[in-house]
Formats: sequence, C-alpha cells, structure tokens
Amino acid sequence: MAIRVAIVEDEVQAAQTLQNYLQRFSEENGTQFHCRVFDSPILFLDPYTADYDLVYMDIQMPDMNGMEAARRLRALDEKVLLVFVTSLTQYAIAGYGVSALDYIVKPVNYYDFALKLTRALKRVSSARSSTVTISTQAGMTRLELDEITFIEVHNHELTFHTVESSYTQYGTIGALEKELSGKGFGRCNSCYLVNLQYVREVHGYQLTLTDGSVLKISQPRRKAFMEVLMAYQAGKDVAEDAK
Repeated sequence: MAIRVAIVEDEVQAAQTLQNYLQRFSEENGTQFHCRVFDSPILFLDPYTADYDLVYMDIQMPDMNGMEAARRLRALDEKVLLVFVTSLTQYAIAGYGVSALDYIVKPVNYYDFALKLTRALKRVSSARSSTVTISTQAGMTRLELDEITFIEVHNHELTFHTVESSYTQYGTIGALEKELSGKGFGRCNSCYLVNLQYVREVHGYQLTLTDGSVLKISQPRRKAFMEVLMAYQAGKDVAEDAK
C-alpha cells in the first residue's frame, strides 16, 4: 500500500524538490508514495481529509503560518505524522508543541531527508497496524482499532461501533476481515466482526460484549470463532504473565 503524503508548501521549487526526493527514495528503496501538493494551508485544511500518513509543512507561508496550520491540523487529526520544512530552526523547534515528528532545514539535503523519512516510515508502519481509515459522508476518519467494539454490515454498509460513537461507510465485511486479520478481530457470523478484547462472555450461540451488546454466533462459524477467541485470550495471558 502506498504511503500517502501531503506537501504544504507555497514555494514551487521547494515543493518540487520534496517531490523529487520522494521519487528518488522510492526508486532506491521500493517504497511507493501517493503525493499531493498544496500551495496554501487553507486549501489543505478546508476541507481536510484524514487519509494522509505524513505531512511536510513549510512554516513560513503568507496566508497562514505553518505553526497555526499545525495547531488546526492537530484539532482535526491527532495521529498524522508531521514534519516541518523551514529555513529558521528556532521555529522548527517550537514544532514539538504540536507533536511534530521532526523538521528539515532548507535548502533540503537529500541524505538528511532520506534519513528522516526512514524514521517516519517506521512510525507509519506502527500507526497503520493500530488504526483503520474509513470514508464516511463527513470525510475520511482514522479510527483506533482498540476503540472499535464491533463492526456490522447491512446492505453493503459497514457500521463501525466504537466506545463513544459509530461510523458508517460502504464496503464488504469480507474485505475488512482480511484487512484486520491478525489484529484481534473475529467473525462470529456473516454480519459481525468483533473486537475480541471486548468479549465479556459466550453462552451457546450468543456473545456479550463489555458494553452490554449481545451478538449472535452462527452455527457454521462458531468453531472457528471460538478457536480465534481462545487463541487471543491465551496470547493475552502470556503477555500478562511476562510483565
């Protein structure tokens, strides 16, 4: 899957340099990038879609400086990785106040860029393993996997139930099951994909979640679901004993 990158930079040459460096890194390392350039933070933020893995943001821009843009970004998306690009290091250091991963000083040197991109990609890999990005009517939303209690499908609509709310997008539960394979989810029937950490108890052909939700377990899927649930619980017990 390609790494989704946003470049927020009003200087055409500076933006092109970053694009060229991404292309060079891709050719040298086999990493694929999907890149979009914004010459204004206002265009980047309104409307903002939370489907980027990494944002390169210039600090000095005419219509809104990068620090203000970063604060607004964080109000919309706490998880996206942010790297400042600037000619003034004193501003870049202040970026840690908005949880910036790093900063790059202009003129950007490729080897410095590649070193910090490698570091960022390790974080992207970790973030992708713990989140899922969905497309709703309100736009792109990034959900933490450990906040999802269960997912249900009805008429090709997937509803993600979380501890605080619910979100709906079009899709198939089969494709989602493959995407979340090995991440603590189990399919108890054709309609439900359950986060195993929220299973409180199982009686016969129904299970109860910690929030009180009661879901049916189908006869054809019961054996496989119970095997997945027991394997999850065993792994959890081993992890607890190792602490």
